[in-house]
Amino acid sequence: MERSCLLCFITSLIILYLPFSWLVSAWLLIAFCILLLIGVVAIVWRKFLSIGKAMLVIALTGLWCIATTTTLIKQNQMLHTLVGSSQSAKIQIEKVLHQGEYQTAIALLQFAPTQPNYRFYITWQVDTALQAGQVWQGKVTIKPIAARLNEGGFQRQKWLYANRIVGNANVKQAKLIADKPQLREHLLRFTEQKLQGQSSVGLLLALGFGEKAYLSHSLLQLFQQTGTAHLIAISGLHIGLMMLLGLLLGRSLQYLLPTQWITPTFPLICGGILALSYSYLADFSVPTIRAITALTLLLLLRFCRCYLNWWQLYLRTITILIVCDPLMLLSDSFWLSATAVFSLLVWHTLLPLSAWQWRGKPLSQLGKGRYYLLTLLHLQIGLTFLFTPIVLLFFDGFNLQSLLINLWIVPLFSFLLIPGILFSIFTFDLLHSWQWCAYLAENSIKWLSYFQDSWRDVAMREGQWLTILGLLLGLLWSCYALYLQRQLPTNNHNQLVAQLQAKKLTFHADLLASTKILQRAIIGFAIVLMWQIALLSYGYYQQWRTLWTLEMLDVGQGLAVLLRQNDQGVLYDSGAAWSGGSMAELEILPYLRRQGVRLESLILSHNDNDHSGGAETLLRAYPNAQLLTSSQVMYAEKAPLACVQGKTWQWQRLRFTVLAPTAIVPIARNQHSCVLLIDDGNYRVLLTGDLDRSNELRYLANFPTVDILQVAHHGSKSSSSETFLRKVQAKVALISSGLANRWHFPHQEVLQRLAVRQMQVANTGWDGQIIIRFMRDGTYQIEKQRTALTVWFNQLQNGGLLEK
Repeated sequence: MERSCLLCFITSLIILYLPFSWLVSAWLLIAFCILLLIGVVAIVWRKFLSIGKAMLVIALTGLWCIATTTTLIKQNQMLHTLVGSSQSAKIQIEKVLHQGEYQTAIALLQFAPTQPNYRFYITWQVDTALQAGQVWQGKVTIKPIAARLNEGGFQRQKWLYANRIVGNANVKQAKLIADKPQLREHLLRFTEQKLQGQSSVGLLLALGFGEKAYLSHSLLQLFQQTGTAHLIAISGLHIGLMMLLGLLLGRSLQYLLPTQWITPTFPLICGGILALSYSYLADFSVPTIRAITALTLLLLLRFCRCYLNWWQLYLRTITILIVCDPLMLLSDSFWLSATAVFSLLVWHTLLPLSAWQWRGKPLSQLGKGRYYLLTLLHLQIGLTFLFTPIVLLFFDGFNLQSLLINLWIVPLFSFLLIPGILFSIFTFDLLHSWQWCAYLAENSIKWLSYFQDSWRDVAMREGQWLTILGLLLGLLWSCYALYLQRQLPTNNHNQLVAQLQAKKLTFHADLLASTKILQRAIIGFAIVLMWQIALLSYGYYQQWRTLWTLEMLDVGQGLAVLLRQNDQGVLYDSGAAWSGGSMAELEILPYLRRQGVRLESLILSHNDNDHSGGAETLLRAYPNAQLLTSSQVMYAEKAPLACVQGKTWQWQRLRFTVLAPTAIVPIARNQHSCVLLIDDGNYRVLLTGDLDRSNELRYLANFPTVDILQVAHHGSKSSSSETFLRKVQAKVALISSGLANRWHFPHQEVLQRLAVRQMQVANTGWDGQIIIRFMRDGTYQIEKQRTALTVWFNQLQNGGLLEK
């Protein structure tokens, strides 16, 4: 059975991460059908039975995953004909994601009474707060499933498909036609009214209903950077807590019942009901479904008096989840939950608490309170050690005091705050309990804020080194544990004791995992360790053969070009900003930190928002960075250096020359763009900002022939004149634009001009982040984040083709 579960998991993982052309290939479908036929024949003939079962599992899993993904893709392609158009639709709100100036939600859209409902991600600027259960009739503008794509960044298209969302839509105007809230929505709205004016309303609603729409960005960042983000996502910890409270409640009620009515199943039923009720309040979100699935399986085993060890239960739960929804493998929350549980199981298997004794007695005899604290400490140490590489992978950093933080905040939330919140919900604020919960929540936030400074950003390469160190320690411990096991007598289990503290704390090797399990652990650690070493070695090799890189980040309708040498960087423009955020916060800063790049200079071509919006954020993050611009505008109280014609400087192996403008202006617009020529002795790059046609001709004599050209003004037809293109004779043209932007950049006229000049065109809207590596051997390589071999969910769907 375990083998079948593993085959199901591996097959699903492979299918869901295939390129688009492979996923929809008829050959793949035929291969699985043949495999299915062979498996059925082998089982019917009862020859090669185990191989036949394996083939059957692989075939059925593969066909199910293909059917699930292609259904979503076909829906997306059907809606592609509506992209850019305004459509009348009935809008049924399923889940509100964000409340603010712009509200976002997941909604079902129906364009005609005879058509099915399609799940959309909607953006809406409306004064009335959206509520789940509302039905609106209005006009929507359809946008494609497309998102920014930078190396190592958040994959929004993946998140959309994981939630079975097949399109984006902007709601222009709508009228409320129905409001039929269910019991959960009634409770949520009542709670919102009770908590009006409370600063901790976002946290309380997140813990009570799983609603994160009211959580501020700063609060989300606080929980993430203190290593406690798992507390505000209702998942296994919370559902398990409700099960425990239900057990205690059921056991207490049994004291009031006649003896003949007392059964062992009654507390289990009470626990299951309370856990299910909490899942309902959380709207049966994906994390709660995972937890309820595991809990249901555990209860069924208990009722049927069957037994599975924790590893068997884990594998079966994962398999059931995949069978119910293969797209769950695209969810980051699934991987965080699955790897957290996996880490705990590995820790419990290789270093169980039961193997330790105090003065010759098991630790369980120290008393329930002490043993609970020791168990919590043991689990937290295991999570800190084994789960930190996963945290680094998803969050690019960790908190040095996360172990200490979780030791006090997990019990606080588990036994005080969350039970108090549920009591307040189910009793409709009996005894003004919401005030007590708000007081506790506000103080929890205050206490957590003291630890936020302990967060440390970790570059990807540093994270790889830490992961290798952890894997090496795990491998060494497994080898040592196997050595201890083999030292035990064969015919009896005399204790082999390792004295650790003056003969008080002892470790008993005979209580470790079996030799077979330890051998598997050694093989597992060794394989992952070699894989990590190979990745790290390739990274160092790539760094050695690359002299410098030019990286055009995907910042939507804006510009950000990073020049990188020896982990130092110069950034040309900083993307856009808006009320409450910027591209610097979302894309540029995370990328710099992830790559371990120290920003030395920020050059702003001009002062338009889509080029200078992130300057304040970047200069605060890198206060020692120089600011160069063609205007007198200050950012982050930093006086800019002049970017004016004739200025030159050397930065490592690169020589910078300013070709335009001729003078500094109070506020720089398109025509005042700081135009830079970058020369490494072999290749020349021209960065033009938003330079317009008239100024291209004005400075035409200054422009040399170049190899790489940043196409001005995102490909607008007001720039990149034929005369200018003939003068620079570039081989590669780079365009930074947002996909399906309202200005329709890049214009077809500009693309035709570039095609006439036989330039190789790369556009961030199509290709995601673009990296040009200038190699030690005198060549250059162009890398794109979105190619024909990119996984299917990151490609742009237009009849199955990349949209170019």
